[in-house]
Amino acid sequence: MFKINVILFLINYVIAQGNIGDGKLKQIFSWKQIGYDIHGVKYRNSSDHERRPDGIIFDQDLEEEEKFFIQYNNVPIGLQVYADKVFVTVPRRKYGIPSTLNYVDRSAPSPLLMPYPSFEEVKRLVSVYRPAVDECDRLWMVDTGLLEVPGARKQLQPPAILAYDLPTGTLLFRYVFGSAVLINERTSGGLTSITIDVQRSACDDAYAYVNDLATEGLVVFSLKQRQFWRINHPSFSHDESAMNFTAAGSVINWKDGVFSIALSETRKSIRTAYYHPLVSTHEFSIDTRILKQRGFNFNNQFKDLGTRGPNTQSSKHVYHAGTRTLFFGNVAQDAILCWNVDVPLTPENVGITVQDHQKLVYISDMILKEDEVWVLANQIPRFVYSSLDINEDNYFILSGNAQDLIRGTVCDK
Repeated sequence: MFKINVILFLINYVIAQGNIGDGKLKQIFSWKQIGYDIHGVKYRNSSDHERRPDGIIFDQDLEEEEKFFIQYNNVPIGLQVYADKVFVTVPRRKYGIPSTLNYVDRSAPSPLLMPYPSFEEVKRLVSVYRPAVDECDRLWMVDTGLLEVPGARKQLQPPAILAYDLPTGTLLFRYVFGSAVLINERTSGGLTSITIDVQRSACDDAYAYVNDLATEGLVVFSLKQRQFWRINHPSFSHDESAMNFTAAGSVINWKDGVFSIALSETRKSIRTAYYHPLVSTHEFSIDTRILKQRGFNFNNQFKDLGTRGPNTQSSKHVYHAGTRTLFFGNVAQDAILCWNVDVPLTPENVGITVQDHQKLVYISDMILKEDEVWVLANQIPRFVYSSLDINEDNYFILSGNAQDLIRGTVCDK
């Protein structure tokens, strides 16, 4: 018993040491490099590409595209949480990705990724970015169907929306994007985030809002109607004046359009959809009742809410109803920003809740689980433009209470 208590003390000490921002954020997981547990086979180092879960062993003279696992190429992008499962996605932006949709059991001693719901099932998926859990216990996602290896991009299957029943791990549905919403061959690579608008009392009447950062539009999907439609507007486009900011030590010249859609609470059956391009410092909004009307003239319905200020380019954001606060994954300052939506959006009304130049370097995903804000940071500009130090922790999942995060900031009303 004494030994157990000592071990528990040491574990708690390590976790406490991982907290940042005066304890506002606690570290859940960190990885130097990503590993997998597939049918009990552990993939934890670069030589593991020689074997596969079915027991087949290959010789070492493999071309890169033939390798089952190339550890360095596995970069986590998306995050979700349900019960004891922390979902982690690894899109196929390089060769050697064994599984794109995975989870980690929070009670497990090792944070190796396990395919979800099974390795056999996940082999049908090509590339998943940022999934969503809805009020009806469903895990939604977009499979872009795209192998995004530079110089060898290949659309392996059409992009599709699909959802799993979380209590059982059963695939509920899969709907392929219609050709009318796909502008060109680049569109599928831009379908990197999905937001679900649904009431638990009407699970069959759900709407999905899917960003298209590549060809700068928004795709709406009605589950009840089984239909997709596309909305185009200048506010979905990147802002040239907001380009060339620095993230993870590199100058970012990406032209990423609309990146994140965050929904307010429901009032009189209406919600506000807040959104922004990655390359922009502005925030925009529109009522969801407008988005749900296919063929509606949208042009006069979009609102420019204002600017967050210099170096506030942000990836994902979430809305917390209890504090009426939007939280932003601020990639330009390695920080989480906040803004209370009851006051004008000006630089003076935007606060930094927590900032860390090691563990919040490029917040790739952000979700809200009850009153907890969760983030996944992955340093992807270093992966793209230079190289990651595999001897240091590169990927982090952290969480913090919304009220604690805004404490002491301009957002604390």
